Amino acid sequence: MQMKLYFLNSGVLQEQTSFEGWQEIAAKTNQVSWFDIYQADPQELRDFLEKLDLHPVQINRCVDSINNPGVISFGNTSLIEYPTTFESESEEPGYLSIIINESLLITIRHGSVPALDKLIKELIKREVTPLQHLPQIVYLILDEISDQNVDAQIEIRDQILHISKNMADNPASLNSGDLSRLRWKVDKLVGLLENQLYCVSGLEASDNKALQESHRKAYIQDLVSEADIAQQGIYRLEDRLNNLYSDYQMAGNDRVEKHLRVLTIVSAITLPLGLIAGLLGMNVGGLPGTSFQYGFLVVVVIMLLIGLAQYLYFKRHGWFD
Repeated sequence: MQMKLYFLNSGVLQEQTSFEGWQEIAAKTNQVSWFDIYQADPQELRDFLEKLDLHPVQINRCVDSINNPGVISFGNTSLIEYPTTFESESEEPGYLSIIINESLLITIRHGSVPALDKLIKELIKREVTPLQHLPQIVYLILDEISDQNVDAQIEIRDQILHISKNMADNPASLNSGDLSRLRWKVDKLVGLLENQLYCVSGLEASDNKALQESHRKAYIQDLVSEADIAQQGIYRLEDRLNNLYSDYQMAGNDRVEKHLRVLTIVSAITLPLGLIAGLLGMNVGGLPGTSFQYGFLVVVVIMLLIGLAQYLYFKRHGWFD
């Protein structure tokens, strides 16, 4: 199990090089500390969490490899299981388990969380507003993850615009596979944002004392607003994609209808010609023109004139448009 320890002193996050006496550090109420855990073996993680006197339900949820988004609070401690950054090629998104009380913050990474690494570097380099308390750090973590989802929405929006332009220029150049892959990405992002909104709403409703003060709760309320706006945005993209898919189907139907129309015209033109050829090809006596030297040429000319007349008729009435 890999772990890093940070202290919050005078509004600055400081990384600690030693873990000596970490259990006593975690028990102190006057020392704000943050344990960041990754690549954790389930049994090692369980042993670590049990020493912190967490509720068994919270421990089991942290150790379990199944992502169950939500918030579980017992006493002054809350567990948040939060889905992380959207990855278009991954079947299941990673998630982050966050444990928070008044003086202790624990983050457990289940999968890669590059947004968290970026935030920690900024906090250590003092590139953000001075830190006052742990809910502010939790807010920054969740806000950084949310920013990644905005980038994913922008990427999907640009893909929809690109496909829409191609459809306007040359509908035949598109295929259903492009739209199906894009729909899969949108569905994944919809589910991710819905789960994130569920988590931050549960965090807002939590009775955790560390989150109850009005100036602290404002951070969580801001997250709820951001998650709600992001959800509305992806729903709009979903509607645009559905409209695009409907346009694609209409364009496909138009192409099929045009092909069928051409086949109908060809059939209509060849039908009387086939009738004439059938009548003159009967092996019976009395057929006209059999003794005429230019009979075959006359019949061919008549058939061409009939076909040309039909073609002009259909063209004049817009059948080839």
